Amino acid sequence: MSLTPDRRTLMGAAGDAFETGFDGIIEIQADDLDPFFIDGRGARCAIADEAPAASDMIWRSSPTTLLSVFQRKRAFENAYLSGRLTISGDMSVMARLALKGD
Repeated sequence: MSLTPDRRTLMGAAGDAFETGFDGIIEIQADDLDPFFIDGRGARCAIADEAPAASDMIWRSSPTTLLSVFQRKRAFENAYLSGRLTISGDMSVMARLALKGD
């Protein structure tokens, strides 16, 4: 039996996943969970319960897929290309992202 990660687990994993700031805000929408935000406007990313400003992009997926991406157990590109992760918004932010392990 597999357990679905909760919001706090996802937020912690997201905080560990991002190497440096990326001059933007990503809204994370995990199925059946309240969204949270990755604020990459500074040198280091901050994880927030509420939007610090308007989001530049939105990531939507299942909690399990998001956790796998954040923990680098599933390649980000694989999750996106397979349709398990959808992305909308300012794609130039994607070019500035650096996940740990990239």
